[in-house]
Amino acid sequence: MSVTGQFPDEMSDDGEFQRQEDAFRAWVTNDGSTPYAVEAGRYHLYVSLACPWAHRTVIVRKLKGLESAIGLTVVDPVRDERGWAFRDGDGFSRDPVNGFSFLSEAYEASKPGYRGRYTVPVLWDKQTRQIVNNSEDDLCRMFDGVFASLGNGTPTLFPPEIADEHARASGGYLRAHQQRCVSRGLRHDAARV
Repeated sequence: MSVTGQFPDEMSDDGEFQRQEDAFRAWVTNDGSTPYAVEAGRYHLYVSLACPWAHRTVIVRKLKGLESAIGLTVVDPVRDERGWAFRDGDGFSRDPVNGFSFLSEAYEASKPGYRGRYTVPVLWDKQTRQIVNNSEDDLCRMFDGVFASLGNGTPTLFPPEIADEHARASGGYLRAHQQRCVSRGLRHDAARV
C-alpha cells in the first residue's frame, strides 16, 4: 500500500512526519542580554489548536495567568501549502496585530527569503515586528520563568531540581508522542483516497 503525506518533504519513507528544527530561538530576558525585554503587552502568541506543540504553549500561558500580558491569536486549524491562515471561524480569527493573512508573512517579515515550513507556535514581538521564538519548549520555559512576574504567581512548572528528568521526558517520550499524533493527522492512505 502506498503512503503519501500532506507535506512529502517532511515524511520518512514509511510516511511518518519528521518535524523540522525550530528556526527562531531568541529569548526574552529581564537582564538586557537580548533585545527582547520582559514587558506586558509587547508580545503576541500565534498558535493552532490542531498542533500539539503549539497547544502546549496555550496551556502554560493559561496556567501561569499570562492572558493579559501576552496576546493570543489562533489560526485556522486547516493548513495548506501556503501554511497557516488567519481567517474568521469558530475558535480562530484574523490577525488583529499585523493584519497578516498567512503566518508565512510573519516569517518573511522576520527573515526575508525564509525557506522552511511555517510552524506554530510563534512568539511575535510587536515592538521589533519580528518573530522572537518558535520553539514550544523554549516558550513554555519563558512563560514559566522570565514572564512569571507578569502572571498569577503559580508555582514553577519546571523546577530546577528535576531539570534533567524533564529534559529526558521532553526529548524522549513527549516528543515521540507528539510526533505520533501529528503523523497520524497528516498521513493519507492512497487506498482510502
